Amino acid sequence: METLPLIWVIIGAVLIVIEFLVPGAVFGFIGAAAMLTGVLIHFGHIEGFVNIMMTFFIASFVFILFLRSALLKLFPDNSVVQNTDELQDAIGRIVEVTEDISPYKRGRIKYLETSWEAQAETDFVVGEQAVIAGQDGNCWIVKSIEGN
Repeated sequence: METLPLIWVIIGAVLIVIEFLVPGAVFGFIGAAAMLTGVLIHFGHIEGFVNIMMTFFIASFVFILFLRSALLKLFPDNSVVQNTDELQDAIGRIVEVTEDISPYKRGRIKYLETSWEAQAETDFVVGEQAVIAGQDGNCWIVKSIEGN
């Protein structure tokens, strides 16, 4: 067997192995294209640097575009996209006041095990509980639990 087809087949095999280490359904198809290129070189269907590279790139493109799409339809992803809007998650949460808050002075609350700046339209003293009603930049807006 000639060296060039063997190199293409080895590169293809290495890329397919890499697919198992770095999943994403891309390296395997590029590896398959490299192996196909090696086989076509071996049987004399393609020769010359430009033809070999065009065959590899076209095969890679076709495999990734069509076979990957078909494979992903056969084996759908079971991941769940969760809410990433922290404001939506925070509104309605009960928090503890850790530094006095008044209408004219911002204080601090404990939310998600972290101290946050907070403001309110009413007075809150340390140890009281409040409910998150909104956000103004990095400052949480809190309200009384009874008024909620």
